[in-house]
Amino acid sequence: ISGTSQTSKLTITPSTKDVIATENHEISCVLTDIPSQISGVLWAPATDITNEYTLEDGTISGTSQTSKLTISAAKLVALKSTSATQTFTCKITVGTSNTEVTATQTITIYNPSAAITPSTENVYAVENHEISCVLTDIPSQISGVLWAPATDITNEYTLEDGTIS
Repeated sequence: ISGTSQTSKLTITPSTKDVIATENHEISCVLTDIPSQISGVLWAPATDITNEYTLEDGTISGTSQTSKLTISAAKLVALKSTSATQTFTCKITVGTSNTEVTATQTITIYNPSAAITPSTENVYAVENHEISCVLTDIPSQISGVLWAPATDITNEYTLEDGTIS
């Protein structure tokens, strides 16, 4: 962008992020030390595609502007099928020498699922029965796993979150 300062900066915080593929993910790129509105902020490898990527340039406020990239949940699932780790770059070109200024965010995509095996089972009412639910493709330990209709009631139900491995 002609007229922009060689000191213009782009920032994406955080630079790495765990993302759940059941929700859209938004990345904000803050452009600072810019003299005027910047149109056409580039996001690689994204382009504005309906139901996949939404790109917004944002509006200048003072000498800052925030551009946003929204990645749809469906696109996150598709991306994960090729690689769980993806990097997105926000880019503008500044000054008369057309210097590229960039910022990146690397995401790790998780698509959690739960399984109880077997899904049905006959049990005897005179014995305690344990049901295990295996959670897979989770980024970290889950606490407060819900079991419906069970709640943690002494002498009726005992609920445990388990541990991640």
